[in-house]
Amino acid sequence: MTQKEINNILEELNNGKFHVECPSCYDELNLKEAGLFYLDQFSKEAKLVYKMMLEGQKERRAALKERKANIPKKSEVGAKAVNLGFLLERLAPTLDGFTFNKNDCRSMFDPIDYVIFEGLSDKQKVEKILFVDIKSGNARLSAKQKKIKAAVEEKQVEFKTYKP
Repeated sequence: MTQKEINNILEELNNGKFHVECPSCYDELNLKEAGLFYLDQFSKEAKLVYKMMLEGQKERRAALKERKANIPKKSEVGAKAVNLGFLLERLAPTLDGFTFNKNDCRSMFDPIDYVIFEGLSDKQKVEKILFVDIKSGNARLSAKQKKIKAAVEEKQVEFKTYKP
């Protein structure tokens, strides 16, 4: 088809005599109001929509590029926070704010950081046994730690001796 033939067809369709029915809502639409065009020979309305779509695409690309650039930073920050948390867990008994006698502490680190036998080193008498987990920042108990906490709170704790 030549460009002249295409233009003639578009002119004929846009003359106001042709109507179509929407297959979804069954509303009737005059083709003159549809803004028909061929390939990249946009109508004025189509040019505006096309420009808006291009701008939206540029904005989405820029946002995606920024998010991709921040992924390593977020991963690095998260890894540093986790590593710092591990260090604090191990150093906690030596820090000033640690309220327990460090000689009463026995480290486990997983799933709970310390079991503390309060009074054992000073009085040679265990007054209380505590399960202590060290948390820094916004860290929370893991699912396993929550189950251990619940078992202790429900007094589901026993002492057993094993003889091989």
